[in-house]
Amino acid sequence: MGCCERQDGGRSDPFRYVDRERSYRVSESPPRDAGVRFQEYDPPGRGVYDSRTRENEELLGRFLDTQDPRYYNADRYPEKKRPDVNEEDGRIRDGTPPGFRTDFIPSRELINLLFQADTLLSQQCTSNVDAQWAFETNINEATQLQALEGQLAYTEAQIKIRDVLCKIPKDRVRENHLWRAIRFLSVIGIAALPRDQLDRYNRLINDMLAVYNGATTCSYKDPLKCNLRLEPDLTNIMAKSKDWDELQHTWIEWHRRSGQKIRDLYDQMVDLSNYAARLNNFTDYYEYLSFPYESPSFRLDVEDAWAQIKPLYDELHAYVRRKLRDLYGPEKLGREAPMPAHILGNMWAQSWTNILDVTIPYPGKTFVDVTPQMNSQGYTPLTMFRLAEEFFLSLNLSGMPPDFWAHSLLQEPPDRPVICQPSAWDFCNRRDYRIKMCTRVTMKDLVTIHHEMTHIQYFLEYRNKPKVFRDGANPGFHEAVSEAIAMSAGSPKHLRTLGLVFSSNDDIPHNINYLYSLALDKLPFLAFSLALDSWRWDVFQGAIPKERYNCQWWDYREKIGGIKPPVLRSETDFDPGSKYHVPANIPYIRYFVSTVLQFQIFRGLCRAAVKQAHLNPSDPLYKCDVYRSSAAGNVLANLMSKGSSQPWQEVLQESIGESRLDGGALRDFFAPLEEWLRNENLRTGETVGWLYDGDYCKHSIETANLQVLGGFYNSAPKNEVFGLAIFLFLIVQFMS
Repeated sequence: MGCCERQDGGRSDPFRYVDRERSYRVSESPPRDAGVRFQEYDPPGRGVYDSRTRENEELLGRFLDTQDPRYYNADRYPEKKRPDVNEEDGRIRDGTPPGFRTDFIPSRELINLLFQADTLLSQQCTSNVDAQWAFETNINEATQLQALEGQLAYTEAQIKIRDVLCKIPKDRVRENHLWRAIRFLSVIGIAALPRDQLDRYNRLINDMLAVYNGATTCSYKDPLKCNLRLEPDLTNIMAKSKDWDELQHTWIEWHRRSGQKIRDLYDQMVDLSNYAARLNNFTDYYEYLSFPYESPSFRLDVEDAWAQIKPLYDELHAYVRRKLRDLYGPEKLGREAPMPAHILGNMWAQSWTNILDVTIPYPGKTFVDVTPQMNSQGYTPLTMFRLAEEFFLSLNLSGMPPDFWAHSLLQEPPDRPVICQPSAWDFCNRRDYRIKMCTRVTMKDLVTIHHEMTHIQYFLEYRNKPKVFRDGANPGFHEAVSEAIAMSAGSPKHLRTLGLVFSSNDDIPHNINYLYSLALDKLPFLAFSLALDSWRWDVFQGAIPKERYNCQWWDYREKIGGIKPPVLRSETDFDPGSKYHVPANIPYIRYFVSTVLQFQIFRGLCRAAVKQAHLNPSDPLYKCDVYRSSAAGNVLANLMSKGSSQPWQEVLQESIGESRLDGGALRDFFAPLEEWLRNENLRTGETVGWLYDGDYCKHSIETANLQVLGGFYNSAPKNEVFGLAIFLFLIVQFMS
């Protein structure tokens, strides 16, 4: 059975890390004929593959680790015995027990083929990343066109390689490590669609994003002002306003102008995504999305992790609900009800940090923000980057290579438009790594720099792997490792080490406020990300028909996170489509996985640091700082250097001694806050959890836009109540 035939079980997808494609050019020489050639790739004037060169011998060793029995199909041979095999031709020598196949494809032929694929993809990767960088650091029509052409050329290279590798039967590949590489290179996602269907898919995505990016609404306070966009206008309103009616109006209008208009387009995109999954030999698009997590029970794995975390979330939910009830009144927010999505400081209620000011446990004890101290001490963007580099040097990890300082964009240029979103880049040549960031001298940016530089460290650690394995161990690993380091760099203990925080701030109120500010971001985000992709998985698997898209969405939001819509919704709405990742068809569960893993990795690093420094292992986890711990650096290097060459469960086990998603590490980190919340909710008699308090969504449009409140259908925003009453009065008069 070939790698393009139906496979059971999951394995990693090398093209899953959508932020940036990464690899390197391993040689200028194409390999000799391996039985199947890439006919269009034959650079003139270059010799055949020569295994005698040191570089190519090292590449052979990386593709075929003959010293590691894990890479052999040991299950084919009883009692862990392998036949006597000739390494050159894959044939079994005389005297081998009968029943073993003797027609394996010679290892060197497979190596040659993979070598050629590696070279082609590396060259295309470099060209593609060059074009993307040129566009994002100098936005104009010419660079945009070059970026599109670069991405197209890279996709065509993927397709070409996949078409060749799909012809290789699995049972003729003796080494698991080689089959892993072949399988990874053969899964190309949406690119597997026929050209006409791929064009149709891209048009659907572009049309949906055009609606999303072009959506504008009218102001609640100035109805004639109708040019408000999501960024920055609506986002600022949702973050700063405490006017119930203004927030409700803003929420309704954004969802009406964005998600509602793409419902039919999304349904067509679902069909094409499932078709692409079948072409990649998966049953449906959900199976394709879960493929890189290498677990047949992946959905149960994430649900189990959430079940571990939910008791803490429930305590936070109860506390926040009480504080908002004090603000808005019990007539708008019941004691046992889910919370309306529009009053939590964010359009999607996925982060509650913008309501910190009205819910903070100790208002007189502000949480740490060292921005004033940074400015008074003369920090500059370059100072901040050098400080981050020194953090990694203290862990006995690498400094930034020369090209990093020569080519990175660390401040916004005054002479051209750029995309300022911070990002880390690998240019696929084992030497050129960059960060793009419009740095400001703030504490937030200081932590972000440590986050982005951790991505660079990851690139450096696995740079000697073949391209196919130069990626995080699963789609959440890059972010998990980067966030674990960011947690240490932004901790009060580390900021005190830098002379930016004074010891007088180390008391219970300050510490609870610190943990609470983190919890407002991390915990609601977990609930939202699980709800979003649980809904999408069921859509792709056909468990949610088109006629139930919206109502089932709110069923997930209520059950998982205790969130309800501010007004009654109907199936003419399409509220999940008002989140960018839905029309863009970008998976979201990676963020759930990365958030859970970051606390596991952080705990593993801290245990190593504590053991090395002979500190008290019972000290609170949130007070840990791994700065200057070479033991923590060794754990980190071990984790990152493997790339995706092994299943992530093995990578985690070999680095921190754990092999599954474990929400217990997050609970350990927030343990003092959880105890405080539990006691506070007991003191105030607050109900922990929530009860379903009425319909949130109806199939029919007749009852749409009536506010959900305590199980009753109450009025919509008050500026619409009078018109609604007149309308109903006229209907009654007409019927009588």
